[in-house]
Amino acid sequence: MHLATIIPSKNGLHHLKECLPTVITAAAQSKYPVQLVVVDDNSTDGTIKQATELFPTVTFVANSSQGVCSARNYGVSLVQPDWLCFLDNDVFVNPDFFNTALSYLKQDIFCITCAGYAAYPKTPDKPEQLDGVKLISWKRGFPRFTSNYFPVVSPSSPHLFPSWGVQGACFFCQYKYFKELQGFDELFEPYLLEETDLAYRGLKRGWKIVYSPNIRYRHKCGGTIASKTSSTTQQLSKRNRIIFVWKNIHDKQLLFSSLLWSLLRGEFRMLWYAWKIRKSILHKRTSECAQAVRTDRDILNTCKEYINE
Repeated sequence: MHLATIIPSKNGLHHLKECLPTVITAAAQSKYPVQLVVVDDNSTDGTIKQATELFPTVTFVANSSQGVCSARNYGVSLVQPDWLCFLDNDVFVNPDFFNTALSYLKQDIFCITCAGYAAYPKTPDKPEQLDGVKLISWKRGFPRFTSNYFPVVSPSSPHLFPSWGVQGACFFCQYKYFKELQGFDELFEPYLLEETDLAYRGLKRGWKIVYSPNIRYRHKCGGTIASKTSSTTQQLSKRNRIIFVWKNIHDKQLLFSSLLWSLLRGEFRMLWYAWKIRKSILHKRTSECAQAVRTDRDILNTCKEYINE
């Protein structure tokens, strides 16, 4: 078993100084080889020079393009492991992180999403869980992947649960599946929904995504992108969800719903952008449609049935 951890970082030297030592410790204590690769995404804070000196056991490379999708793809192009672990630069892990994950890295699993907790909980010394089973629903013209389900785990319960997405801050992906999907789609550059797109394409092909409550990490929550306050992030969210739907949703009624809601919201500029790159979108849409074995309705309904059980 060989695992490679890919960490994209843009002007995140302060995060790396705080969080990367926990990843290095976990890798050193791992029962199997763990390669650590940090891809610097055109930082201006001296990440490459300073971090290389601080962390000599980590491979630091510069992304020749720009954006988290290309950074992650470039990092993966440098390794050939059995499994990939994608981490954000503002994530802490426990010393047993990789050893805990080992028992869940099975041949029939595409992705594993992990139990994320706030690095700095609102109530001190009280764990605040943020990420669990990633749910999918359709609301106001777009799929929603922001809801979580936190299953109760007991000694008699299974420790793997079906999931309909992954949390981009920390998840595992089997290398062979990642390569078959040709990695993250760089249409979503510089960031947002790229991991959702990857996961959904796997779901459409009938691949298994699971959630493990035992593989835990702590996240600074918005340390890399201020999703609730950044106007850039908000605009990218509107743009990328339109690209996601045009590319991945094949159900005609859902497509019409998405277009109608975009018009009602006045998202004309985002629609115009998607129209300008429609050839790229439609080319990938055709490819994904040919590979799909599950319908959009099937995926939505299985999630709804799971919640209602």
